[in-house]
Amino acid sequence: MDFKALKLQMIRGALARRIILACLCFVLAMFIVSFTRIAGKIRTNEPVLMNFDQCWFNRPRMKVSNVCHENLTFSVVKELTDRQMLRLDGRALCVGDNLYSDALSLRELGFMETFRANQNTIMRFEHDVEFETNYFDFVLSRTFGKVPIPARLVLEIERVLRPGGIGVMIVDFDTFNIGSLVRSATPVSLLLRSSNILHVCGIGSFALIVFKKNLSNVVYFENFRLPKECPSVLRNKPFMQHIEPLMEYQDLVSYLPNFVNVSSRNKLIYINMGTGEMGPSYPIHPQAFNVYVVDHNVSALSAHVKKPGVTFVYHPGLVEGDNFGHSVNSAKYMEAPLHEKRFEFIKWLKETAKDGDFVVLKMNAGETHLKVLFELFESGVICHVDEMFVHCSEGVDCRNSRCHDCLSLFKGLRNAGVFVHRSLQD
Repeated sequence: MDFKALKLQMIRGALARRIILACLCFVLAMFIVSFTRIAGKIRTNEPVLMNFDQCWFNRPRMKVSNVCHENLTFSVVKELTDRQMLRLDGRALCVGDNLYSDALSLRELGFMETFRANQNTIMRFEHDVEFETNYFDFVLSRTFGKVPIPARLVLEIERVLRPGGIGVMIVDFDTFNIGSLVRSATPVSLLLRSSNILHVCGIGSFALIVFKKNLSNVVYFENFRLPKECPSVLRNKPFMQHIEPLMEYQDLVSYLPNFVNVSSRNKLIYINMGTGEMGPSYPIHPQAFNVYVVDHNVSALSAHVKKPGVTFVYHPGLVEGDNFGHSVNSAKYMEAPLHEKRFEFIKWLKETAKDGDFVVLKMNAGETHLKVLFELFESGVICHVDEMFVHCSEGVDCRNSRCHDCLSLFKGLRNAGVFVHRSLQD
């Protein structure tokens, strides 16, 4: 009996040790996964954090008392305007302490409307519908470390920010060094769902964390914060009422040159992103344009290279279903040449189309082209596109999370002031 009892005790002890070891391995695995995610976020933000000592208002031996309250608000806005991250003609929201002084400072700086919300209100205003979604151009918060659920605070700030709007978190940190800024910015970075961090810097015992809300859906084009001086939108505004209604099959198209005089423009530029040539009914002859065929398919080169005034631009990123790049384990990734650089369409368009040109852009509504369209808005380059043609087929295009249907796409673009037509030509 004693031997059997000893044997049973040994078996139970071994089983218990195995269970404990398995639990320890699970905890270690979870720690490694969490650390990897955080490290990835830190690496993403490292180029921004390296500029932490370049805050214009950061001074040696600056005391905290010298950068409090309205002085800090002025300094934050000065930092953002100097870096051309913020415009002063919009709606602003202050969250946290010193609400009255912050709102007053923002109004004195030039914001048209300023609002206030304490940390208790910000945690519940979605249900009270006190502030609408996509409403504010700028949100300033000092309450990240003072609320019980920081994730809810960040989520609510992102909700009320317009796409393209700027959010600022002012958080405490211990000592003025890169490590402290990383530790201060990382929690905010991990909680952001629809924004990217633009800038991080330090002042006194505070860290300034600046982020910009991204476009998440085509219906938000009209809410996006375009530059105040947006040439194409301002020029086309009087003629938007004449544009043809949206229909599945469009016979009569109200082309923009029927309403504006393009003879005074420096150059006529037509950019064809692999969607076909300009239709025969267009008021201006195709040969009057400087034509650029932007495509990932090099076979299109032979079809256009012999035509006068046509330039082929190779854009490998326009392959449908591949707009987010290859997996590091995929065959395409392994076969890709090491020296191949990513083609930057926005940069190319800025260099190609100048102020005073008349620019027509034709594209489709597939995933990769929509990605380009979102980049046009987020960079402000859409302001230099006068007229657009978008090919969109129901049930084929606009099936991803950013674009539910073709009608939403065109309504979003037109409500944003873009003179866009639905192209039915393949």
